[in-house]
Amino acid sequence: MIQCKYNLGDSKKPVLALAIHNGHRIPEAMKPYTSISASDRFREEDPHTGLFAALFENHLIVETSRFAVDLNRGLEKCVYLKPEDAWGLETRIGTMPDPLYKDLLGSYTDWYNTLIYQVNRLLNIHPFLFVLDIHSFNHRRGGADAEPDPQIDNPDIILGRSNMPQKLYPLVEDLRERLKGKDFLDSQLDVRCDVKFPGGQLPRFLHERYPDRVLCIAVEFKKIFMDEWTGKLDPVAMHDLQEIFVSVAQGWIRDQYSKIT
Repeated sequence: MIQCKYNLGDSKKPVLALAIHNGHRIPEAMKPYTSISASDRFREEDPHTGLFAALFENHLIVETSRFAVDLNRGLEKCVYLKPEDAWGLETRIGTMPDPLYKDLLGSYTDWYNTLIYQVNRLLNIHPFLFVLDIHSFNHRRGGADAEPDPQIDNPDIILGRSNMPQKLYPLVEDLRERLKGKDFLDSQLDVRCDVKFPGGQLPRFLHERYPDRVLCIAVEFKKIFMDEWTGKLDPVAMHDLQEIFVSVAQGWIRDQYSKIT
C-alpha cells in the first residue's frame, strides 16, 4: 500500500536521503473511511520535500500520505484512528475494518524491511552512513492572510537530535554552524537544533538498530519555499534553498566521514 520512488544507484556515497512525509496518495480501500479533505491533508503533509531528497544520489521518497500510514511513528500509532492521533483533526468516517487496518500495519512493516535492506546494502560498503530524514513544517497557522508565526519559535531550518546518542551532537552542531547565516533571498538562514521537532520514530529506529554506524538527522524546513495554504511552490525560493542545503550537506558529510573513518 505504501508507494515509493527511489534511486539507490550510487553506492559510493555514504548518504541516504528520505522524504517519508512527502506523499499525498490515499489507498483506494481507505477512501471510504477518510474524512479529512484533500486540502487539509495536503497542508499537514510535507509536500515537495522529495525535491530535496532527490538531489542526493541515494534516496527514498514516499508518495503515500502520512494520513494512510505514518512512517515516523511506532507501529501501534502509525495509522490515525482518532482525532488525538492527528492533532485534533477528524480523519476517519466510521470504523476501519480490521482486515484493512492489518494490511496497513503490514505495509508499515514491509517498508521498514525495505529500509533495513537498503541501509544494510550501504553499510556493507561503508563503515558509517549518514541518513537525512527530510521534513517541512507550517508557520502560518493563523490563516492564509495572517502574519507568519513568530520567528523565535520557527527557525528556517530545524535539526532534530533527540533520538540520537549525545556523542553525535557535535556532528550535528557542525552542520548547523555551516548552514546558519547563509544568504537566502533577502535574509540569512536561521538554523537551530531541537526546536519544536526534535525527531521521530525513524531516527530512533535507525540509531537503536545500527549503534555507532549510522547518524540519522531529522531536517525540518520551514515552508518558506511554498505557500502552505495553496500548496503552490515558489521555484526561486526552492532553487536557492536546495542549492544551499545540498552543497553544505555534501561538504559536511565528506568532512565528517573522513574523520570517522
